[in-house]
Amino acid sequence: MNNMTPPNTQAQIVQHRLAVRRNPRDGNAHALLGLAVLRSGELAEGVAALQRALELDPKIRGLHAVLAAALARQERFDEAVKAYRMALRFQGGDADLHHDLAECLLRLGQAGEAESPARRAVALQPNNVVFLLTLGKVLHALNQAEEAVPVFERVLALEPTRLAARHDLGLLHAFLGRHEEAAGCFEAVLAAEPDHANALLYLGRSWRSLKRYEDAARCLGRLHELAPDRVDVLVELGNALRLKGDPNGGVALLQRALTLAPDDAELMYTLLGACFNMGDWELALQLARRIMEVSPTAAGNSVLLFILSHCCMDAGELTREHFAFGERWETPLRALRQPHLNDRDPHRRLRIGMVSGDLYHHAVANFIGPVFDALRDSHSVALYCYYNNSIEDSMTEQLRACSTGWHSIVGLDDEAAERLIREDGIDILIDLAGHSALNRLSLFARKPAPVQATWIGYAGTTGLEAVDYILCDQFMVPEGRYESQFTEHIVRLPLGTPFLSATHAPPVSPLPALSNGYITFGSFHRINKLNENVVAQWCRLLHAVPDSRMLVGGLQAGSDDVVLDWFADNGIPRERLLLRERTSVYGYLEQHKDVDVCLAPFPYSGSTTIGHALWMGVPTLSTIGPTNPSHAVVPLMAHVGLADFIADNEAAYIALGTFLSQNLNALAAMRAGMRERFANSLLGYPSVTAAAVECAWRMMWQRWCAGEAASPLRVRLSDLVPAN
Repeated sequence: MNNMTPPNTQAQIVQHRLAVRRNPRDGNAHALLGLAVLRSGELAEGVAALQRALELDPKIRGLHAVLAAALARQERFDEAVKAYRMALRFQGGDADLHHDLAECLLRLGQAGEAESPARRAVALQPNNVVFLLTLGKVLHALNQAEEAVPVFERVLALEPTRLAARHDLGLLHAFLGRHEEAAGCFEAVLAAEPDHANALLYLGRSWRSLKRYEDAARCLGRLHELAPDRVDVLVELGNALRLKGDPNGGVALLQRALTLAPDDAELMYTLLGACFNMGDWELALQLARRIMEVSPTAAGNSVLLFILSHCCMDAGELTREHFAFGERWETPLRALRQPHLNDRDPHRRLRIGMVSGDLYHHAVANFIGPVFDALRDSHSVALYCYYNNSIEDSMTEQLRACSTGWHSIVGLDDEAAERLIREDGIDILIDLAGHSALNRLSLFARKPAPVQATWIGYAGTTGLEAVDYILCDQFMVPEGRYESQFTEHIVRLPLGTPFLSATHAPPVSPLPALSNGYITFGSFHRINKLNENVVAQWCRLLHAVPDSRMLVGGLQAGSDDVVLDWFADNGIPRERLLLRERTSVYGYLEQHKDVDVCLAPFPYSGSTTIGHALWMGVPTLSTIGPTNPSHAVVPLMAHVGLADFIADNEAAYIALGTFLSQNLNALAAMRAGMRERFANSLLGYPSVTAAAVECAWRMMWQRWCAGEAASPLRVRLSDLVPAN
């Protein structure tokens, strides 16, 4: 017995125990003993006595409620719930009982069951702040944030100084994307309690979402002062610094965080992204390999391969790494493959599935959008989309309107996604991502469709045996070059993807070198395609043409210091450089008026930037190397008849750049006639790509229907002419 129990209570307990011994089947005697023992603080004995009392007489008034509360204090929530429900049979109008039942159900993780009693308690006592807070917790647990907001607002109307409720209301607004309202809540909390850690953290996040990066950095900086070794704060502040234009400061904090949490894979991904975006491929690659040691996943392996495709000049290494992806992640999934029951009619209308996370205003969608539109009314194929992203915009709607079927698979595992694909009867499934972000290559490894291919999204192989073909432009993988770098069979098209310029683009300007008296080279590629080796090659060209200048566009705040250092390390002073920050599409295109010849990076040369430059009259000078990503520059240049701007080695590259600087009139004439070159090429004709992929899909399908293995294919322009 509790030594602090008052003497009179102890005497009562003795008397009640004696009564129970004299009459062990008297429910009231057990009830009185239980109540007395509970008052003394002896929960276990008290609960046992009350339970025995109710066994003997289940109708003892009020006892279920007392038992329920005692069980809850013992954290025996399952039993407490039963007792509360029994109590409510006799006391259905008791708001406290409804509230306490809801609390027990919450403790059991049964928020759905808790909603009704929580709402009933508030209905009985609408101004009870405790009851309102419990209902708010229930709604939050059920992800009913919209309904929870007015509940917390009611709490604050009743008790404006309740900081915890103000903070929770801020969290709800943030969850709903109402960052202005969220920031207001967190600021109110901080006005009363300036060092409230969570309010500082979430206010910093809200400022970041509102693109108020200076405010975010200031707020998170204060939290960092209060908790200098808190890893999540280091990460948040590091990201805020990067966004406000201090990438080096941001990376330093992320590196500090990694020393405190050296095996945190999510943190490594964050630091990897920061390094990659600054052109520090070496550190990004080290982090990607480290992630594969501590937390290996297929998605992590894709990140590693994506980085390698941007920096690896060794074709053997790049190929081995990609093929190893298939060996590691595809092999265990082969056992899950099921037979394909598709109708083997070689001439019927085909169901083509597209899997992508980029079906919004993204480079991939901008390429395929016109092709989708051209295929909208096709009698030969029907398009089905499996979208692995939650972002939707006008491009999403355009693509959806061209599709026979549309499914979001962003929240589905591979098994569920495969079930959708098979239910739709997809004949040919197309990957539009490769190893870029949001890919679903593990889904392809299960072979949900009888024929599978990859197209557009990645300059390289998937590494999967399950992907039968890669669709590419005739100039992307020349005969006898690069084929060994693919697990897929090459399907060469007369036009792999069209290139359509921005709807509103500035006119082509005169060649700036004619008025400047010197040639200006330029680059508008994102910094993560650049590195010290690329800049070193550009500098050797600048040294070979001593009076030349170099314009570097597409810079983000803070990245200009990195680029300036690279040029300075190679002997090119600041006065020979023109720096242009990232701007609107129109502004970016207009910046080409200051450039005579663009320079491509390597080994990942890109394509969209090169197409835009051509539309503005500016050709691109590039080298190609032993890996296929370096060849991405070739199709656009070849289609407009400028394949001679592609050099096989640096010596030829520098010689060509020097030649152009000495033949400005020829360069000016080329610039003036560039849009005519476009008009005379296939590039502006999405219908050619649409007809070519239709033809290729039919060839693939006919081989499968005939029981023939996949093999290299070629579609020629003559194949697109309808038979008479």
